[in-house]
Amino acid sequence: MSLKTKIVIFMAAVLLTFVGFNIIASSGAVDLIKVGKDAGYDIIANVLAKAETASNHSNLIKG
Repeated sequence: MSLKTKIVIFMAAVLLTFVGFNIIASSGAVDLIKVGKDAGYDIIANVLAKAETASNHSNLIKG
């Protein structure tokens, strides 16, 4: 099987995967995934901010 044929098959599989997901998943489910992803970023940002604040606070005490 040539490389060109493999690439065409791969691209067709990718296209069918995206089309199939959009047909199966309702728009509400996709919105829920987006909200969860955004909340995850907020949680990570909050944890990093607390860690940075604690680090700055300990540097002030030592200084």
